[in-house]
Amino acid sequence: MMTSIEGIYENGQVRLLEPLPGVERARVLITLLPESMVPMKAEETPAATVSADLVVERFEPRSELGRKLRALRRKYVEAGGKLLTADEIEAEVRERRGGLQDD
Repeated sequence: MMTSIEGIYENGQVRLLEPLPGVERARVLITLLPESMVPMKAEETPAATVSADLVVERFEPRSELGRKLRALRRKYVEAGGKLLTADEIEAEVRERRGGLQDD
């Protein structure tokens, strides 16, 4: 059986974002996703299926918390909220800390 689970690759390690109950050891296949998912051009996709946030459209959470977080993300994006890249988040954190750099 194949199972998909989201994770983060950082500093040579993969950190899973959800536990895998009952799995002690397993082979894995890693697929790297781009920092930001860009919808296809409007002329390539019917307008009804184009979304500002493909994560909300394609990701199906398995937990109630995941469903609540997806709903909050959808509401934020629909209200015109801007999703930040990892670099933009780091820059904002630095700015809020008074411009200090991490050592």
